[in-house]
Amino acid sequence: MEFTDTQSPHALDDEQIGTLVSVVMEDFGPGLPRTEFNDVMLWLFESIAGFETLPSKLTQRYLALLWSKYQQAIKANRVH
Repeated sequence: MEFTDTQSPHALDDEQIGTLVSVVMEDFGPGLPRTEFNDVMLWLFESIAGFETLPSKLTQRYLALLWSKYQQAIKANRVH
């Protein structure tokens, strides 16, 4: 990830990002509109140590990245 710092309490690595996307896919499916997806992710962030105080700018960056990964996962599942 280009904007994660492994020393930061607000860092997510690629595996953690993949896990978040997988949780949303498994629990909510591929049909979430963007606003509901964001709400779910914000709810999940609350259970990650340090993310309950995630700065707004970083929150928006993560939401954009996670939305992109979610869309990629949807497309990948259509192929299989």
